[in-house]
Amino acid sequence: MKNNAISLCSTRRRFVHQRGTSLLEVLIAVLIMSFGLLALGGLTASSVQYGKMAQFQTLGVQLAIDYSDRMRGNADGFLLGSYDKAVAYSSSGTLLTVPTCAVVTACTVAEIAAIDKAEWVNSLKQRLPGGDAFVKRDPSNLLAVDVWIMWTDPNLSYGGNNTLSTGNATRDCPAAAIASVSPTPRCMFFRMSI
Repeated sequence: MKNNAISLCSTRRRFVHQRGTSLLEVLIAVLIMSFGLLALGGLTASSVQYGKMAQFQTLGVQLAIDYSDRMRGNADGFLLGSYDKAVAYSSSGTLLTVPTCAVVTACTVAEIAAIDKAEWVNSLKQRLPGGDAFVKRDPSNLLAVDVWIMWTDPNLSYGGNNTLSTGNATRDCPAAAIASVSPTPRCMFFRMSI
């Protein structure tokens, strides 16, 4: 009987000294879970940004193909250099005025090229945020053209500091296209043969 009384007494002491430990365990579990949820929120924000970036790259490819098709359709205008667009990047969303032909039924190759270029640049500005382009013929190959499609990446951070952006956005941009421009656009380079 004495042994039972001692073991009962020591069991009570053990439970008395452990009061609040389950509360502490719950608080630690909540803390660990909150860090996990914060990480999950950051992952979600990154996936949204990268999904948008992939969408913009797909649009850039489609627009570059469209412009090369326009150049192939007017090879004489291309050879004249009418499809070049060697103006520095502008994130302005104002659309260009599409020119018309002097004689509606007899457009010249230069007029067709001017119409194609204005429509294409307007499509860039409408479909990509801060969309613009830099187009230049390769002087060493008369049938090749270099096209840089430019846009502004999505920014999911506060205060304009994009901490989720990856890589160097200017690595493919020609210096003449982004001379002292802010924000710096992302560029995608294409070389096409006509």
